[in-house]
Amino acid sequence: MFNIAEYAELLRLLEEAAAVEEGLMPNELEMLRSLKTKYIEPSSVDPFDVTALNVMLRNVEIRKGYHFDPKKDAGRVIDLPRADETKNSAGNGGQAPKKGA
Repeated sequence: MFNIAEYAELLRLLEEAAAVEEGLMPNELEMLRSLKTKYIEPSSVDPFDVTALNVMLRNVEIRKGYHFDPKKDAGRVIDLPRADETKNSAGNGGQAPKKGA
């Protein structure tokens, strides 16, 4: 059965994700476009789609604290330097200083 409240929440998340589109990774951008197409017409919402949008929005917020350009940097780098660390360590190639060094 169609739930208008769930659909309205999904549309809100789609709009919020579209507003930060420049911060999305290529795979996230592809998923956002796919979800926009999927939900052009009102339909029952897949809970996975809501979760995926929430994760995308959370990831954009997390990446803000790092020196990270989603258009140029690899998508699977785990140990990224923090934005404030790269300013302080410009003399060593932009890498964060090693602990204990």
